[in-house]
Amino acid sequence: MPYNTLLLEKKGNIGIVTFNRPEKLNAFNREAFREFIEVLGEIDKDEEIRVLVITGAGRSFSSGLDLEEAKQGPDEDALQMVPLQGTVPWIPHIIRNMKKPVIASINGHAIGAGFTIALSCDIRIASDDAKLSAAFARVGLMPELGSTYILPRLIGIAKACELVFTGRMIGAEEAKEIGLVNKVVPKDKLMEETLKMAEEITQSAPISIQLAKKALYQGLDSDLISQISYEQLGQSICFRSDDFKEGIKAFIEKRKPLFQGK
Repeated sequence: MPYNTLLLEKKGNIGIVTFNRPEKLNAFNREAFREFIEVLGEIDKDEEIRVLVITGAGRSFSSGLDLEEAKQGPDEDALQMVPLQGTVPWIPHIIRNMKKPVIASINGHAIGAGFTIALSCDIRIASDDAKLSAAFARVGLMPELGSTYILPRLIGIAKACELVFTGRMIGAEEAKEIGLVNKVVPKDKLMEETLKMAEEITQSAPISIQLAKKALYQGLDSDLISQISYEQLGQSICFRSDDFKEGIKAFIEKRKPLFQGK
């Protein structure tokens, strides 16, 4: 379906969502948040897409909340103490529970909501001119979209407190040093390098990736016995899959496997 605030395209088995309000540095208004949630659902149902890449048009990934619209007052959905799943606060939950890996391709600024959406992705690749900031307190807000859960687990509690309390902007290299991004690449190579990693992931068996993603995140708050039990369950599913048979056959025949996600 067509969207007003973002673009969706496919390159083989890779889906690319581009925040497309460059004149606003891809700031999020209500429509942008709503369309982003809708496109995530559309992509998760698309069996042809095996990896999702999220980026921004122009010179910014996203500058966060559209402050012009925010002046009109808060969205009532955002004020609910127990918001319904599918509303804005649940974006990290939606991304984490998607069946396919999600890569943030961070061009330029990722601030506020742009910062937290990048955090919600499984992998982050930044251009060498990228700038990131949890600048919420600078405008009288606190971190949201699950960032108080995700950020300390990525970079440790002390560093998370520093970035949140100061709201300072950090560059791509510092972000890589503290574990906030996986990789830093030249600005003009950002999408090329992002798609290279995405393509590499598409060569793996979709069922295996889906189960592995769930296991890795579940393991953050689980115990060893529970994880071993889940791994045994997941592995039994993999053993019964056509993809496992194809993987073994391709290995013996010394060729690339052709996985179908079955």
